[in-house]
Amino acid sequence: MQKHAFVIVGCLAALAAATSAPAAEKTMNLSRNAKSGVDSPLAYSNRWDRNCNSLPVTITITGNPANGTVSVVDAEEVLPASTPGSGNTRQCAGKAIQSKKIMYLSNPGFRGSDTLSYDSDGAGTILHTTIAITVQ
Repeated sequence: MQKHAFVIVGCLAALAAATSAPAAEKTMNLSRNAKSGVDSPLAYSNRWDRNCNSLPVTITITGNPANGTVSVVDAEEVLPASTPGSGNTRQCAGKAIQSKKIMYLSNPGFRGSDTLSYDSDGAGTILHTTIAITVQ
């Protein structure tokens, strides 16, 4: 049975109201393992308001992997107590929200290192993420 380590990349929207101010930007680097030739979930990206309601998020792939493909699918995900993008999820921990799941599929038989990058834009924050992938 294959086990996957997932990360939820979230951003708690401090204010739900839209402003004309430029978006805040963060950069994050992650490392993940994937099995060769198997569609593998690497990360989740989401946003939520102070009432734990899902907010829209857009994913833009900014760097495709050299040895595989990346896809983004809609998913419902339960928020953990903490995420790399927002830290403590407070009262929203354990709540299910709509997310974008980042998936990776290596080329057949490929084993080694690969990388992908994406931007997650929503709730006034753009999160630039690079994932170093070890394909086994």
